[in-house]
Amino acid sequence: MRFANPHALMLLLALPAAVLAYGLGFASRRRRLARLGDERLVGKMSATVSVPRKVVRAALVVLTLALLSVALARPQAGGRARVAKQRGLDLVVALDFSRSMLAKDVYPSRLERAKRELEQLLDGLGGDRVGVVAFAGETLGYPPTTDYAAVKLFWRDLGPWDMPVGGTAIGRAIHAALDQLVALRSKGASSRGQAILLLTDGEDTDSEPLEAADEASKLGVRIFTVGIGSRSGELIPEYDEQGKVTGYVKDADGHYVTSRLAEESLAEIARRTNGEFFHADAKRFGVEDVQRALGSLKRTENEARIVRQYDEIYEALLLPAFLLLIGEACMSERRRRAAVAAPGASVGAGT
Repeated sequence: MRFANPHALMLLLALPAAVLAYGLGFASRRRRLARLGDERLVGKMSATVSVPRKVVRAALVVLTLALLSVALARPQAGGRARVAKQRGLDLVVALDFSRSMLAKDVYPSRLERAKRELEQLLDGLGGDRVGVVAFAGETLGYPPTTDYAAVKLFWRDLGPWDMPVGGTAIGRAIHAALDQLVALRSKGASSRGQAILLLTDGEDTDSEPLEAADEASKLGVRIFTVGIGSRSGELIPEYDEQGKVTGYVKDADGHYVTSRLAEESLAEIARRTNGEFFHADAKRFGVEDVQRALGSLKRTENEARIVRQYDEIYEALLLPAFLLLIGEACMSERRRRAAVAAPGASVGAGT
């Protein structure tokens, strides 16, 4: 058995709180009855109240909450396997991990915002094979896959300090992305749409990105560029081992280094490959525009995959929960007349 929504099981933590609340309620009622005065009179007044019935009613409510919590987690079992095909394209995301991406002109930083928006983009895809090229002065790659959870895990904790060489080599990133796409072509589906999504502030050092864009154009690969950051420039923060800002990057002459968006270069890369350029700033990232642009690319069927379909069994929990609620509502807290205790019953019986 598995749960499609396991986070809902956290609601089970409320059950001890419910039991405690009922216990405190019973104790509070007992104290109030004791303060009324004459014990014999109070016992006579509360003789018709059944404590076991009150406990049973409380137990019914707690059991109902437990069943509903498990039902919300959507338990699944059994199931059957089937062959599934999905239509998609090949996409390589080239994400800039240079130190300039730590600038905070886009909240919380250029890099963290890019990661969040990419996760939103992946959530809207289906059937597309997605690879990743993380780059600074050199590149790190993750091969194309339809397992988007694995893709997110690859870049989630990655930072500029994990890159082997500093700098911003956009040309190398494009070449690394093309290598992934060409490798997919060798496996078939040559008519499948292919694209590179480049997210960077655009300040390339010496890797000749325009020549790399021309090579992508010859291969029929379109490059969509997302320029992240302000056009005016932003200081680059430095961090200590605890992740606190200790200052800002300076050059060899002691002057503060600012990073500004190289919009013209990124727009030219997109133009040469028949792609599009998008500007992401503090107010708007443009992931919706990227989704629209990718939607215009040709999609073909993926290789057949075995997909397991599970049977939903949460409905089996809803009927018992409903019956328990009806039973709680119909159960009276009063004893039958024949079972009523003598007028001299103790105060505790009224709880």
